[in-house]
Amino acid sequence: MAGKRTPKATPALAAVQQSSTITDNWTIQRTDTNAVALKARFNAATRHKILLLSDIHWDSAHCRLDELKTTMDQALKDNAPVFIFGDLFDAMQGKWDPRSSQTVLRAEHRGGNYLDLLVDTAVEWFRPYKSVMALVTYGNHETAILKRHEVDLIQRFVGAMRSLGSPVIAGPYWGFCLLQGVFKKGSNNADVVKRLAWHHGYGGGGEITRGLIDSSRTRSQYDADIYVSGHIHRRNIDENVVTRVSSRGLVYTQPQLFVRCSCWKDETDGYHVEKGRAARPIGGWWAELVPNRPVSSSSYDLMIRMTHT
Repeated sequence: MAGKRTPKATPALAAVQQSSTITDNWTIQRTDTNAVALKARFNAATRHKILLLSDIHWDSAHCRLDELKTTMDQALKDNAPVFIFGDLFDAMQGKWDPRSSQTVLRAEHRGGNYLDLLVDTAVEWFRPYKSVMALVTYGNHETAILKRHEVDLIQRFVGAMRSLGSPVIAGPYWGFCLLQGVFKKGSNNADVVKRLAWHHGYGGGGEITRGLIDSSRTRSQYDADIYVSGHIHRRNIDENVVTRVSSRGLVYTQPQLFVRCSCWKDETDGYHVEKGRAARPIGGWWAELVPNRPVSSSSYDLMIRMTHT
């Protein structure tokens, strides 16, 4: 029998192999290079919400910062962990970028150290929400900067937020999050585990399929209860049901959710329109974890209820 595999950290994640960080009612911990675990305590009346976001493009002059602030304020009020699945940054206004334009470069990002200013101003904006920032992963905008300029925006942002006391962890372009529910008093062991798989996304999200065809591809590649992606600036949700048989020979069904987060960037002009694309929805999703104990069972399960922001 092969020995237990020892995960190797990729260079982009090597500096953030964080241990568990405890907030009032949840913890976040890295378990592998491409996996984290979010643990929360439950009882029959407990509900936990998670804010799922992607494609914020925070530094864009077209980012809906007012709407984002309202949503982040609600997460802070509910002590809901915030997951950002790529493209936190836009990072397209550097002098090297053919898409750059001085007319849409925000005043606070004007200077000879553009990338430094992006990180510094983002940290200040997200500082009030440091306690609920849980996971920030890479998108194609961040990996492009890393590839061309050897500057890791995500690593720098997460490092600065953690220096302020945030529990936030940096995650890769794709990965898994174990949603662990603890019901027994005095115990730290998870009684229920739901598996979330994330992938920032790929492709263009055609007008006909709107990215929903990716659900069929994803379910054959990753095993999870809920799949979350972004990238194509669409917001939709699809539900699938899988029929399985337990180790005791009992047949049961298991729901699968496919969730696509949209952007926070107003795209009604410029490059987006020139490519024949219309305006896109704004926002992400709230995932509410709800305890459920069937009449015929002595143990709890967790239902996942989705509501758009």
